Amino acid sequence: MAAGEAVKKKVVEKVEKVKPKRTTFSEILLGESRVMCRWRSSLWKILWKELLAYTCLFLIVSLIYRVALSEEQQIHFEMLARWCGKMYTGLPLTFLLGFYVALVVKRWWEQYCFLPWPDSIAFFLRGLVIGGDEEKNRMVRRTVIRYCLLSYVLCIRRLSVRLRKRFPTMQELIRTGLIRPDEAERVGEESSHEMYGSNWWMPLKWCAEILSKAMQDGVVKSPPGYNGLLGQIATFRSSLTKVATYGHIPVPLVYTQVVTLAVYVYFAVSLIGEQWQIRRQRNGKWEGDEIQLYYPIFMTVKFLFFFGWLRVAETLYNPFGEDDDDFELNGLINRHFKVAMNIVDETEDPPELQKDIFWGQSDPVLQDFPPWDDMYVTTMFNTDAEKVYDMPEGDESNHSFKTVQELRDPMMS
Repeated sequence: MAAGEAVKKKVVEKVEKVKPKRTTFSEILLGESRVMCRWRSSLWKILWKELLAYTCLFLIVSLIYRVALSEEQQIHFEMLARWCGKMYTGLPLTFLLGFYVALVVKRWWEQYCFLPWPDSIAFFLRGLVIGGDEEKNRMVRRTVIRYCLLSYVLCIRRLSVRLRKRFPTMQELIRTGLIRPDEAERVGEESSHEMYGSNWWMPLKWCAEILSKAMQDGVVKSPPGYNGLLGQIATFRSSLTKVATYGHIPVPLVYTQVVTLAVYVYFAVSLIGEQWQIRRQRNGKWEGDEIQLYYPIFMTVKFLFFFGWLRVAETLYNPFGEDDDDFELNGLINRHFKVAMNIVDETEDPPELQKDIFWGQSDPVLQDFPPWDDMYVTTMFNTDAEKVYDMPEGDESNHSFKTVQELRDPMMS
């Protein structure tokens, strides 16, 4: 008792003195601009080849204008450059790109949101399929989950390059154990490229038949629960259908062509319209640019903006490819299989019911170090409290924990 109180008192004193995380000099100097130094999924990675080629073309045109042309030809070129500079600025490029990118990003995010997760079906199965003997219950639960994930793979592999490489034929699915040979014979080869030529829905039909028989045999005893199970499977099928529809019905080709043509024409005309013109006197007046920088500084900025915008749309257009920002479906399927099977097959009892530390409080409040009783003090601070809180204040060198978002999002890392 006395030892626990002493440790708790020391912990509270140390926590009150702990300083907040200090901002480093590099963070003050760079701020959020450090994200510009990333390479993976970055603007530089997707545009450096195009920018290099465009800059070389611009410099070649500039060299021809300044070296290869006579003075009279240079004057005519300058007239053309001034005309191009006036004309190309009127293209509604921002308007076209803005709507197109907004549409593509919306489709990209919705396709991920529509990807179904089997967790809800697994929870329903765990709570409702309990009427028969334990082996029969486990078999029903595991088979329904396996069929749901089989439908998931058969449907999405028609869209995803990564899944198609992982499961190019039904033989690979058989080797993984996701489908038996006799079941694969019923489903078929699944090699058709027609829009509605797949039988991915068939395992979900088997799920409904298995649950119907389980209801008749008393394995599922609750009729409302049975309806809920069928509703979850129907929702799973509906989500897969929505994702498949996005793959079958793309953005109209004309829209993509208009936007792409506008961007390429804009920068093709800019090769002439943005040239630095030689400063010379004609008819008593000075013409040309007063500053000769030769390199297209602001044109480069425009190129990064507009071509970067277009490349974002092209990258996100098909989220089931192999780009950096495409969906990691292999890892997602592995997660679904592991978690769903653990939910329906876990035989370990839940933790013992005990009164929590807020028992009897009319207005419970979460505190970092509430007045716990002896059991909680002994449990929480039996070994590491002094070691942790005796560290130098403000020292975060050993605190390497990062959230999932920080690991995935360059803006957070």
